[in-house]
Amino acid sequence: MKTFNYLGNAVRAPEIVAILVRWGFEDFLLQLETPPFLLRNLVRTKVAHLTPYERLRNALEELGPIFVKFGQVLCTRPDRLPEPLVQELKRLRNQVEPQAFKKIEPLLRQELKQEVDSVFSELDPTPVASGSLGQVYRARRRTDNAWVAVKVQRAEIQASIRADMDIIAWFARQLHIRVPSLKAYNLPALVVDAELRIQAELDYRIEANNVEVFSTLNEEKERVFAPAVDRNLSTRRLLVTEWVEGSSPESANLDPDAARELALLGGRSVFHQIVATGFFHADPHTGNLLITPDKRICFLDWGQAGHITVEMRYVLADLFAAIAASDALAVTRVAERMSTGSQAIDLGRLETEVSYLLSCYGQQGALKAEIGVLALKLLYIFGCNQVDVPTDYTLVAKAIFCVEETARGLDPAFEIEPVARPFLEELAQSRWSLGGLKRQTLYPALTAARHLSQVPGQLQRILQRIEAEDIQINMHHAGTEPVEETFNAAMNRLTAGIIVGSLVIGSSLVITTGVKPLVMGYPVLGLLGFLASFLLGLYILISTFRNQR
Repeated sequence: MKTFNYLGNAVRAPEIVAILVRWGFEDFLLQLETPPFLLRNLVRTKVAHLTPYERLRNALEELGPIFVKFGQVLCTRPDRLPEPLVQELKRLRNQVEPQAFKKIEPLLRQELKQEVDSVFSELDPTPVASGSLGQVYRARRRTDNAWVAVKVQRAEIQASIRADMDIIAWFARQLHIRVPSLKAYNLPALVVDAELRIQAELDYRIEANNVEVFSTLNEEKERVFAPAVDRNLSTRRLLVTEWVEGSSPESANLDPDAARELALLGGRSVFHQIVATGFFHADPHTGNLLITPDKRICFLDWGQAGHITVEMRYVLADLFAAIAASDALAVTRVAERMSTGSQAIDLGRLETEVSYLLSCYGQQGALKAEIGVLALKLLYIFGCNQVDVPTDYTLVAKAIFCVEETARGLDPAFEIEPVARPFLEELAQSRWSLGGLKRQTLYPALTAARHLSQVPGQLQRILQRIEAEDIQINMHHAGTEPVEETFNAAMNRLTAGIIVGSLVIGSSLVITTGVKPLVMGYPVLGLLGFLASFLLGLYILISTFRNQR
């Protein structure tokens, strides 16, 4: 990660500090050795009635679009973050302050490679939706007079992401180093993963591909669909799709029977995506769904999509079966299979924590009714016990949680277990069929035999490299970040001191030359050199005394 300093971010850093203080995070800032002058004369509001997670959500919303998007990406990591925090981050507002169209129009023109009026006969400059990374406009395509949705990135979004993510990365690293209670979350790794996901969402070609893959695999085309993409107009920063009239599930005016039918339809669609095809919408919350006037479901915003292989689906089926049976030992064994890490897992401790969670949900009668919430909590327990779960498993848990939440908004009596059962039974039949057994036993055995036959040749190559003294060992020293920061700060001050000395010597020489222009009989160039060296020397002294204190 890049180093960060308050002076290098003189505009943004005080703003961030002020917002964090306002939402009650002054103690954290003091642990990070924030310069005292940034903490003076700031407004402290009364936030004791809010939980820390609620305060964090409010702070992220006030910090701006990039911090909001960062929080939205973090809520896809229930394996690393507590379930209450994940739930709170899910409440981050999708609607953020829109950019003026005069800032967006040059980028739109650049992506279209022609004037906007030559492509769209009408385009409403007021966005119908304004997200963290882009904005959506309603327009009429000139070629066929059809209404389309025009999704275009915010102007200068890449520069904003770089600036804010550098600050977020610095905070994450400092918290990881200086706050022992947060080390288990590995915040620096979460930030790196979040930045990669944000960069992927900025490529609208990926979203267009996801829409087309879903449309190809979808078996409910008459009732469930995604807006068709206009490939001729879509680019990396511009996505043009058909315009879909409809309303969100929470605001749709439906009679109870229609609402119940749509809840079942949405649940079946999501489980078909997860279990039958392995390609699914990772964030099917109410903001990404539309109910059309003819009672169809439209999945919007395919920027986040999950992919799970057949083997991963078998593991999920075993996990759901273990949860339904309230079998903590079976859940523990499945978790061991899910892990991709090399760290030792304390299976006894893991089984104890899983058993407690399952017993709590069993007593509440929610073991089968709230699979999504239970899955999020299980993944967090896995993460706390060194079970490194692939990200796509966490996306499955999030998708199930979202579809449960959305379906219950339509039908309060909705239960996900009866919806999931037919798909899991069909998966089990496929798994234990002759073809499934061949795929699970014969093919892996052939692969293992092939790898085994390559071992003698690999050993021979290693011995030859040892004989030729061509073996290198790469070592990385962990936990040296504070030493590195101290060394960098010392070198920066040493460099500045050399510059100050050079300026003093150079200015002294210039003063004696009498070079014009003159002020009070002294050369201006020499006086400016003395002034610069004085200011730089003063900064070094203040910085040194502050760090020592």
